[in-house]
Amino acid sequence: MSKASAPVPFLKGAFLGALMVSAATLAPAQASTFRLGVFADALTIDPIASSDNASIWLELQVYDQLVRPSEDGTRLEPGIAESWTISPDGKQFRFKLRPDAKFSDGQPVTAADVAFSLQRASSEKSEWARFFKPITHYDVVDDHTIVMTLDKPFTPILNNLALFSASILPAKLVEAQGAAFFDHPIGSGPFVLKSWSRGQGQELEKNPNYWEKGKPAIDGASIEVVPEDNSRVLKLKAGELDAIINVPFNQAESLKSDPDVQVGVAPVFRIDLVQLNTTRKPFDNKAVRQALNYALDKAAIVKGILRGNAKPATSSIPVMAYHDSALKPYPLDLAKAKALLAEGGVPDGFKTSMLVSAGDATERQVASAIQASLKKIGVDVALQTIEDSSQFSTTKSGNYEMSLSYATSDTIDPDQLVGFTAVNPERANAFHTQWKSDRVNELYAAERATPDGPERGKQFQEIEQIVHDGAPFIFLYTPNAPYAARKNVSGFEVLPTANYSLKNVVVK
Repeated sequence: MSKASAPVPFLKGAFLGALMVSAATLAPAQASTFRLGVFADALTIDPIASSDNASIWLELQVYDQLVRPSEDGTRLEPGIAESWTISPDGKQFRFKLRPDAKFSDGQPVTAADVAFSLQRASSEKSEWARFFKPITHYDVVDDHTIVMTLDKPFTPILNNLALFSASILPAKLVEAQGAAFFDHPIGSGPFVLKSWSRGQGQELEKNPNYWEKGKPAIDGASIEVVPEDNSRVLKLKAGELDAIINVPFNQAESLKSDPDVQVGVAPVFRIDLVQLNTTRKPFDNKAVRQALNYALDKAAIVKGILRGNAKPATSSIPVMAYHDSALKPYPLDLAKAKALLAEGGVPDGFKTSMLVSAGDATERQVASAIQASLKKIGVDVALQTIEDSSQFSTTKSGNYEMSLSYATSDTIDPDQLVGFTAVNPERANAFHTQWKSDRVNELYAAERATPDGPERGKQFQEIEQIVHDGAPFIFLYTPNAPYAARKNVSGFEVLPTANYSLKNVVVK
């Protein structure tokens, strides 16, 4: 945003979940390779073809954007663009690029590369085109200056330019190589993709031309795919990994007693929920969907499985900017649930199935709790385990009834997650539930044309209320994200947007 504009009232008191070790107690840093354990492999490294978190997180290590969220998730800060100004009518954005910004092959990042990358992001081939379509003209003033013009004000555009899908690519190489470019991609981010063994992980090496001086501090990173949570924890304890993400809460507690391990819990813009395929009976009936929400003791799940590290959810939007704190979760009310089932035409309950991530220990525990709770109102749920990398494509195809899943926000503005989880038609059609509300669609268009402030906040809050009442999901909780590292590691960060940053990592 411009310096003159009013700041968006993002979540006060948000903090960065970074694992730090006092430098006074450690020897001088040694350049090395950092070994990170993750739960799923990336599906692509093309930023306009990505929707899964594993791909997004990989891309954010290799590519850079004009602007980026601050590490505490409260504002936007310069990326490749060292500064920008916005016209008084909100329709013209002028970006000044860093003169020292280079791609990993040593070529400078130019305004022509920016124009090419964003036009590609808004093309018909892009899964993210709608985020950039409002930019109707690009004026490359010189190598380091670009002016973007909108046909009308579009409030989320600056946040959208911080998305991974707005990553800046070298225009000449992509044009010359086409799809082959992504076999050996060139970016201006902190790391270079050295190799990729599908299903096993990636090897990254330090980008010697990265514009942030002195970063990365490590020579490279090895990202190892370890789908099973318990296996990741054991590898960390054995020193075979330097850090891991997605630590089960029960194991996070036990890891705290390990003298060689440090544990962090980061507040993230994430929502855990059960997707309900509203094209399948009886999930096409709102009363049935509401019944499932009334049947679940979410507070007990938060206390017993997540060890208190979450809050029961009220809608498909997590606690972030403009969240309606007055909106209350569905309470546990089995009598109400049974009455709603009868209203929905299934008074004796029904049989169904739910997809559950095979490697996520916490999700398996939560799935069992959901199964037991719904059994009390006559809903018999068969649990079907599925690989994390396949779950998204399966729900996208509509080949499911229920699916235990989650969504994270890649920006600090709720517009992206509203579009992903609540709007239909949109690229995810209400997160693959196919639920639709004409009023939500109207509000979605309205908030995008409304300046940041109280009026826009009311629009988001009305969206939350409609989604809450329509219940296309069983709303579970907004969790924190536990992660862990060896005590010889400092600077490993999980950010509010739920992605990890490796550029500040030091291995002693």
